[in-house]
Amino acid sequence: MKLTHLGAAGWEITDGQRVILLDPYLSRLRYRGRFGNMDTPEVPGDTRRAFAMGEDLVSDTAAADARITRADLILISHSHFNHSIDMPHIARKTGATVIGTESTANLARAGGVPEAQILTVRGGEDYELGALSVKVIPSLHSALSGKHYYDGRVVPSGFAGPRRLDNDIEGGTLAYLLRLAGYRILWFGSMNYIEREVQGLRPDVAMIAAARQRLEIHDYTGRLMRALDHPRLVLATHWDEQSLPYGAPQDERLREAEVFVKEVKAVSPRTRVIVPRHFQSHTLEPKRPSARKP
Repeated sequence: MKLTHLGAAGWEITDGQRVILLDPYLSRLRYRGRFGNMDTPEVPGDTRRAFAMGEDLVSDTAAADARITRADLILISHSHFNHSIDMPHIARKTGATVIGTESTANLARAGGVPEAQILTVRGGEDYELGALSVKVIPSLHSALSGKHYYDGRVVPSGFAGPRRLDNDIEGGTLAYLLRLAGYRILWFGSMNYIEREVQGLRPDVAMIAAARQRLEIHDYTGRLMRALDHPRLVLATHWDEQSLPYGAPQDERLREAEVFVKEVKAVSPRTRVIVPRHFQSHTLEPKRPSARKP
């Protein structure tokens, strides 16, 4: 089984037969004025359009097409554009089923995804999907800009677009536990969680959002590692400056991610921690029936 980091919170997981996408965001849109005062950092040679408040956001479908050729399932953690704006195009192209909140479902409909491909969840569902099963975990969004949520409303039924920074609604946040090929893989799409909802899950692999916003949460890493019973493998996710183009320097964000690695090791020294680069894959070997951890 292969897990490939797409940048931001995005991943592609495949067992060679099926492809599961998690928050596949490849557009990496440049912006001005997000959260009221945030702009994409300037880097040499980045001449892409910068989207301002009130301007229609446009998915970079060529970027998505360059990396995504097929998908069977798309899981969306929440509805902010940097998690979901590429989802409608990818779902239409591949025929994949989209799983997410009511807000995510409404954005899929607005993007032309057929109703038969949309599965709305609320958190707590545990669905059998053939060789794969998916447990939907109620969760929380990162604490931003002085511990505020960034527009926690629900995308209304009948929303037809356009999507803009000034209507970029979270719409609720979920985490997901995937059971595939004998592995239990837990994925978070934001830097927060509900501790009681993850206790006892005991994943083999924990994909933990690791950007600096985690520092707004009390003992974020320690509490989570203890609640998950110290998984053997942690993959850092959502660590990068996601509005920069692929290939741009990520030195500052990598330094911040290395602090996260130290936090994990301090509470769980036997855990292997990987900070994956963009499009870097990690392979899980076939699991022995008697083995609990990879």
